[in-house]
Amino acid sequence: MLGISLFLIGIALTISEAYQGIVAIILSIPFLFTHSGLLIDAENKRYKKYTGLLGLRLGSWCDLSRVTHLQIIHTRETKGMAVLSIARNETNVVQKLLLMMPHERIVLLSDTQEKLEPMAKKIAKELGLELKFPKN
Repeated sequence: MLGISLFLIGIALTISEAYQGIVAIILSIPFLFTHSGLLIDAENKRYKKYTGLLGLRLGSWCDLSRVTHLQIIHTRETKGMAVLSIARNETNVVQKLLLMMPHERIVLLSDTQEKLEPMAKKIAKELGLELKFPKN
């Protein structure tokens, strides 16, 4: 939201011939085009947590040899929205796929059961890891 707001203010200021508009547009670029993610190289058994800006992915590769298994868990996520005096919370049950290491857990995916399980099975097969499901 901040990036969009800065960009729109920048355009409005630029149209009104104020030089601050260009500064606002430049400041909006990192907010609009920055993203993060996780890359997995199954061939070389490594992963990279990255931050990307305009197609450039910054991060370092880490070894996957310590990974013991993949784990699917059920969790509740609550999203809240508030506008003036009206507040609304929405709670959903989602599944998460975790990459389990002795002292670390990395969330790979978060989605519904129908979408997550086929992807989890494919990732487990590619990495040659056991996939553990939640107990009912």
